[in-house]
Amino acid sequence: MPQPTGFQLRLGWSGWLALLVAFGCVLAVAAAVAVFLLAVFIVMLPVALIVALLYYFFPGLRHRSPDWKGEPEIIEGNYRVIVPRQLEREDEP
Repeated sequence: MPQPTGFQLRLGWSGWLALLVAFGCVLAVAAAVAVFLLAVFIVMLPVALIVALLYYFFPGLRHRSPDWKGEPEIIEGNYRVIVPRQLEREDEP
C-alpha cells in the first residue's frame, strides 16, 4: 500500500469558518491601522508644511544660543608641540 506523500489538510466546515474569521480579523485590524495612519498623515502634513514655511520666511524663529554674537570664539593659550621621543628623554633624570 503506497504511503501518502505531502501534507494533507482536512478541515470541516467549522475549521474553514474559523480560518475565515481569523483572516477577517487580521484584515480588519490592518484596515483600522491603515485608516489611523492615513488620518495622522493628513493632519500632520499641513502642519509640517506651515512650520517649514514659517522657518523659511522668519529665520529669527530658529533656536539660537543666547550668547550668539555671529563671531567665532577664540580660545587663547600657550601651546607646546610634544614629540613622544622627547617626552621619554625629558622624564629620565
